[in-house]
Amino acid sequence: MPREPREHELRRSKRLKPVERFTDEAERDCAQRLAGAQRRLAEAERRHRELRGYLEEYQNMFAQRGRAGMGVSGMRDYQTFIARLTEGVQAQQGTVEQLSAECERERAQWLEAAVRRNAVGKVVAQALSEDKKAEERQMQRETDERAQRVQGAQ
Repeated sequence: MPREPREHELRRSKRLKPVERFTDEAERDCAQRLAGAQRRLAEAERRHRELRGYLEEYQNMFAQRGRAGMGVSGMRDYQTFIARLTEGVQAQQGTVEQLSAECERERAQWLEAAVRRNAVGKVVAQALSEDKKAEERQMQRETDERAQRVQGAQ
């Protein structure tokens, strides 16, 4: 009858399980960070498109009113507003670029974590296979020993 292994005799596959859990969690965390970065980027891009649309709209209105005849103070107000809106579009473009770079960093970290998780998974699978083979050899030895004892007793 096989005996239970002592703590220091734990199979390699069992010793590797915490490492496997750690790499799974690390990969999952990286994937969640990437998803968050992608959501922030999508929102920033949406906001940038919206601001560009407003800018185009106000530039068209300025041109129409300018052709129709507009007072100097009205022109100055439109020009000031359009200048501020242009600054907002440029600032939002900077935000989009920063978030895009963040997405790329997060994607690279996630890919690295996924590669590590896959590598550890292969090591654990190999260890499980080796442990199973060792257990089968042990059971075969015990069976052979019993058979020899039975034959020796006859």
